[in-house]
Amino acid sequence: VYAPSDSTPTNVFDHALYRAYYLKLYRDDPADPQAYHWMQILQIGRSHQAYLDYGELRRDSIWNAAAKGRKSYGEIEADLDVAFNDTFSKQKLVFDRARGIVNAYERIFISTYHYTEPIPQLQWTMARGDSTILGYTCHKATTRFRGRDYIAWYTEEIPFPYGPFKFGGLPGLITCIYDTQREHIYTLVGFEKAPSEDYIYERARRHWFETTREVVAKLQRNYHEQPDLFTSDILIPDPRNKPIKRKSKPYNPIELE
Repeated sequence: VYAPSDSTPTNVFDHALYRAYYLKLYRDDPADPQAYHWMQILQIGRSHQAYLDYGELRRDSIWNAAAKGRKSYGEIEADLDVAFNDTFSKQKLVFDRARGIVNAYERIFISTYHYTEPIPQLQWTMARGDSTILGYTCHKATTRFRGRDYIAWYTEEIPFPYGPFKFGGLPGLITCIYDTQREHIYTLVGFEKAPSEDYIYERARRHWFETTREVVAKLQRNYHEQPDLFTSDILIPDPRNKPIKRKSKPYNPIELE
């Protein structure tokens, strides 16, 4: 708590030129109208882009700034807690456009998993209709991706063919996209030039499990449905206490296939 914090070891891929902020709404139970919502961010660089929870980016920034200032963990703990509470998905995507791949990093319980896949090439259908989102003139398009049908709005006023999550390939930035059941909704709430020293990076590859997207999806479902199966040799329960049963949680992944 009192020792100076150390910087987070990272591998830097690119320097971000722009930031797009998205509000994510998610319903884990289709029968329940209640939705979770939190902020996510798209970093756009010359050769890479990254998509992650804004809380995670803030947490790393707070930690590294504290390391430079020789602050202790105790001095930044409150700020880190706020950023951690804004981190919901625990997933990060880094797009390597030169190689045409996505690096995906996902945390389940206390383990981090990494997999790669080709950047998805979505087949879009242009639709009638215009709208205005965040002051930008937007056009409508539809697509189907991994088990869900989507409606998207994009603006040619921001000429980047990217968007939230793994969506992209339109003639401008996606400003809003949602599945037809409205269980996963992304809405652009801000776009700006990136601040200085805003890097697109991955944390140093230590204690990661290399796997596939299909395995991660199976692990996520198992963790939600049977969380007591996930244990850690690091966390040793007090034998005097009764074991705590963790309740299962609804799981409604964005990728159904």
